[in-house]
Amino acid sequence: MTPRRRRPPVAVIVLATTVAGLLASGITPVAASDAAPVDRAAERIVARAADGQPLRVVTTTLGPQGRPEISTTVVPSRSRARLLVARALRDRDVDAVSLALPVRTTASNDTLRPRQWGLTRLQAEAVWTRANGAATRTTRRAVVAVVDTGVDATHSDLKGNVLAGYDVLAPGTSAADPNGHGTHVAGIVAAVAGNRRGVAGLAPRAAVLPIRVLDSAGRGTSDAVARGIVRAADRRPHVINLSLSIPGDDPAVRQAVAYAQRKGVLVVAAAGNTGCGLLRRTQYPAAYAGVVGVGSVDSSLAASRFSSCGSWVDVAAPGGGIWSTVPRQNRMSCAATYCSLSGTSMAAPHVAAAAAMAMSRRGWSATTVASRLERTARDLGARGKDQTYGAGLLDVRSLVR
Repeated sequence: MTPRRRRPPVAVIVLATTVAGLLASGITPVAASDAAPVDRAAERIVARAADGQPLRVVTTTLGPQGRPEISTTVVPSRSRARLLVARALRDRDVDAVSLALPVRTTASNDTLRPRQWGLTRLQAEAVWTRANGAATRTTRRAVVAVVDTGVDATHSDLKGNVLAGYDVLAPGTSAADPNGHGTHVAGIVAAVAGNRRGVAGLAPRAAVLPIRVLDSAGRGTSDAVARGIVRAADRRPHVINLSLSIPGDDPAVRQAVAYAQRKGVLVVAAAGNTGCGLLRRTQYPAAYAGVVGVGSVDSSLAASRFSSCGSWVDVAAPGGGIWSTVPRQNRMSCAATYCSLSGTSMAAPHVAAAAAMAMSRRGWSATTVASRLERTARDLGARGKDQTYGAGLLDVRSLVR
């Protein structure tokens, strides 16, 4: 019988607990017998929680094959949260402990542009002569997991292109979309083309795997997002699309992203909608290593005014005034089943769709496609890679060539 691997001492566990790392926070690793430093570490973790919200203490342990197991305990007070966090810090079986962070979609409804200008810029019809996401005799269908508010699988322009998903917020139910954001993202990826109605997706023969992690208002918590990423990764899509933002590094989400990457899944994330002002806040999950962070451009190919700037922007894609699918009943202020929305939430699925087609058609790995996305991008802005456009505008034709 193989002996169980001994867990690292608590000093190592303490280093893994905070969002930026306890050393960066000025917290010194401590022995299990030294209670005061552990209590101070717990205090600093709890201090990050926003006022007026339920406190969700999240512990992450790594199971077989490094699969993150995420446990959440909702507590009514900071004092109770401190006790639970301190207990987790002393537990050798816990790899990370944190308080869940608020999560929101990265879309706004403030601009309208000519319908589907983004597909025109990306030369979609020319791309479809080479790749459209369909399976072939030697390749499987391109699949993009949309970790979001759910997807309306009954929408007539998504018919046949939505797989059975998973609802993290209400397990056992369908991953339907009470908000509209996730359905809009799904349509950008895989709305049916050539059916004489509505819009077309960039990968119109691809499949969308809906994973619902956000509520009807388009909000949620980071522990739900982490669980959704793990669930999606277990289904082995080509790409996981994260059109959402988290205002800080979260250990559960970080572990979940790493797990997906170990499974060979490419993770694509919206770069954020905080603009390019002087006070820039790092946007997660786009800033995690290996994640493709996507900024937004408008129809003129200028950076969208809302698009965040930073080292985490790897490429840019159409994100201003993007027409796509929404449920008839939605929370996006859309009066019909199609709507124009703007945000890096809309830019990311263009890249996710392109990457999935490339991985499906050519059998390339996630790391190969991530590298090709930058190498084939059309340079915009300052020469070379910059913090506004990354490597430049997504070039789908060159990517899938």
